[in-house]
Amino acid sequence: MNVNCPGIHLQTAPEHGKRSARSTAVFGTILLVFASQVFGAGGTIDFETVPGSASADQLAIASQYQSLFGVKFGLSTGGTPFLEAVGSADVGNGFVNDNLGLPDVAAAGYTNQLKSFFLRLGTTTLESLPVPRLIITYSAPVAAASAEIWDIDAQGPGTEQWLVEAFNGVNAIVDSSLSPLGTNNGPGSLDGKPWTWSFNHGVTADIHRIELSFTGSKINGIGLAFDNFSPSSPMEPVPEPSALLMLLSGLGAIGARLRLKRRRR
Repeated sequence: MNVNCPGIHLQTAPEHGKRSARSTAVFGTILLVFASQVFGAGGTIDFETVPGSASADQLAIASQYQSLFGVKFGLSTGGTPFLEAVGSADVGNGFVNDNLGLPDVAAAGYTNQLKSFFLRLGTTTLESLPVPRLIITYSAPVAAASAEIWDIDAQGPGTEQWLVEAFNGVNAIVDSSLSPLGTNNGPGSLDGKPWTWSFNHGVTADIHRIELSFTGSKINGIGLAFDNFSPSSPMEPVPEPSALLMLLSGLGAIGARLRLKRRRR
C-alpha cells in the first residue's frame, strides 16, 4: 500500500508481511519458553554428567561443578559426598525402596526423574548418628536455589526428617525449609519419591551457603539421596514427555505455515 503526501512518499509493508513477522515473533517466544522449561533459568545439576570426568558409582564430588555452576560440595566432617548409582548392581546404597524391597530405586512413575545417579553422604553403607551435614558453598551469592531429597520415610523405630538452611556471608540463617516427617513407608509416604525444597529471595542475592542436616529420630540406617539441584533458581516443573511432543508438534506446524507463506509470495 502506498501513501502519498505533498513532498513525501511512504510505502508500508504488505499485510501478509506483518502477519509473517507476528508469526515469527510467536515462534521465537515459544522457543524461549520451551528452552526455559527444559534447561531451567540457572541450570540443574542432576549428577548424570560430571565436568572433567564420567559419572560413576562412589565418585567423590567436591569442586567439579564450580566452574560451570559456582558451587562446591562438602561434608561437615571435612570429607566429600559421593555419587550413587541407582539399582542394586553396585556396592552400597543411599536409600531403600521398602515397598519394592530394592535399594536406590524410585517409586513407580518417578524413574525418569531420579535417572541413573544421585548424591549421597557415604560410600558403601547407610549412616548412623551423628550424621554429617551436606554443605554447599557458593563462589558468589545467589538469590534462589532448589533441589530434591528422596525417600524420606521410615521403617522400624524412629523417624526421618531433613532441615535445609541457607546462610548469608556472615553465617546468619536467611532461610530454611523442613521436610515432611517420615514416619512409615506405607501409602502416602515418600518411599522412593522426592521432596522438593526451594528458596526464592527475588533480587536479593544473599545465599552464600546451604546446609542439609538430619533432624529425625532414627539412630542408624539413615541415607541422604540428593538430586536435581538448581543452584541459582527455584525449581521449575519438568515437562512431561507428552507435553514436549505436543510443543514440538506445534512448533513444527508454525514452521510449516511460515514456509508455505514464503512460497506464495
